[in-house]
Amino acid sequence: MAGWVRLYKSMVDHEIFTDNVGFRLFTFLITKAAFQDGMKINDYELKKGQFIRSYSKLCDDLAIKKGRGLTKFTRAAVKAAAERLQAKGMITAEETEYGMLWTVLNYSKFQGAAEEPAYENKAKEKPKAPQPKDEGSTSFQKIEEKFTSRKGSLFLSAVDTAAIKRVIEAEIPIDDVLNWIDEIFEQYKPKYPGDKINSFSYCEPIIRDRWAAKQSEKQPSNVSEFRPRGSVQENSFAALEAYAKENGIGI
Repeated sequence: MAGWVRLYKSMVDHEIFTDNVGFRLFTFLITKAAFQDGMKINDYELKKGQFIRSYSKLCDDLAIKKGRGLTKFTRAAVKAAAERLQAKGMITAEETEYGMLWTVLNYSKFQGAAEEPAYENKAKEKPKAPQPKDEGSTSFQKIEEKFTSRKGSLFLSAVDTAAIKRVIEAEIPIDDVLNWIDEIFEQYKPKYPGDKINSFSYCEPIIRDRWAAKQSEKQPSNVSEFRPRGSVQENSFAALEAYAKENGIGI
C-alpha cells in the first residue's frame, strides 16, 4: 500500500471537509484503496478503489491525538460518517466474510487517467533543469504557511485564498506581510473564550492599513521648516526677515 495518491484541491471547499469523521474516513479509504485490480487482502481479491476493514479497526485507524494519548471515535460515529459518504455517492460499503468491503466510487477519476511511472523507471529518467519559481506563487506559499501555522490549521478556504491573492496583487512586500501576520495574531484580543482568527479576510484590511500608513510616512513634506540662523541671542525678527527674503516672502 506504499506510494502516493492525488487529492483535488477543491476538496477543502467541499461540504465533506467540515465533517470531522467523514473527511478522515474518506481520505483514509482513498489512501488505502487498491490502486489496481487484483490486489489481495487476506486472500480476498480487490478491484481498483476497494479496501477491506472492519468498523472496529477503523475506530483505531481514525483516532486523533489528544494530550499524550489517542481518542477514538465510536463505532456509531464511524458508521454514521460512512452512511453520510454513501448518501453523497462517494463510497459504498458491503459486508463480506472477510470484513467490510469499502469501495471509493469514481476512484479512477479521483486518481486521474494516467498512472505514475514506477520508481525504478523514474530513476532512469534524465534529471530536468530546475525551473524558476513564479514570484507570485512563492509569495502565496509563504503567506499560506505563515497564516496556517499561526491559525493552527493545514488548509485554506476559498475565502482565505482570495484574500491572500488580493494582498499579493497590492504589491505589499512579503516580509512586511509575514511580520504583520505575526503581530495581528499576537495582538488579537478574543471577545469570548474560544474566539480566534479563523480567516485571512480578518488580516487583509489590517495589512492594507499598515501598508498605507507605511507609505504615507515616506511621502516628502511640502512645508519648509523655518530655522533661524545664528546664535540663540540673534534678534528673532531679523532671522525671520532673512528667511522671508530668501524664500521670496514679503513681510
